[in-house]
Amino acid sequence: MSGFIRPEMARFVRRWAETFAAGVIALVGLRIFWRAYTHYNWMGEAIGGLLMLIGFAAGWAAYRRAQFNHGGDGSVLPPGLIEVTERQISYFTSLGGDTVDIAAMTRLEIRSIPSLGRVWVLKQSEGPTLFIPVGAAGAKNLFDAFSALPGIEQSRLIEAVNTGGEHKRVIWRGDPKFRALT
Repeated sequence: MSGFIRPEMARFVRRWAETFAAGVIALVGLRIFWRAYTHYNWMGEAIGGLLMLIGFAAGWAAYRRAQFNHGGDGSVLPPGLIEVTERQISYFTSLGGDTVDIAAMTRLEIRSIPSLGRVWVLKQSEGPTLFIPVGAAGAKNLFDAFSALPGIEQSRLIEAVNTGGEHKRVIWRGDPKFRALT
């Protein structure tokens, strides 16, 4: 039964599932609100309004993450896995891996490298530069991690992932006094 759903459709559903779930929460809130409004029940209106607000807020955040996520499962070469824990981004491959502290990052770029394809380039003040393929498993977690960088624009992140062709594009630069010599 695993071949029942086409792989493209399964990727689409996985990518947008969180957005759909938030929409359902907002619709349930609307239903509760409307039912309470027609029966003059202020407590039901408050609960319904709160559910609508939560659904819309979660839906907006999920929509932004879904735009950033392109469904990388790590099955393309080079395979790899990304983990984001306690303000650290770790990238593991069968050949090794490395970790970057988000607070130590000085620059974030996206590049096209012939041998790797499109990659995120994470430069830090001390330590090696980390190259992470856009299609690596766990790449969807990078959106929230990159959003924690001071002064970064989320729209630039989404635009960088969705547009291609540029050889090198700087998305974010850190504070100059902490910048490494690169």
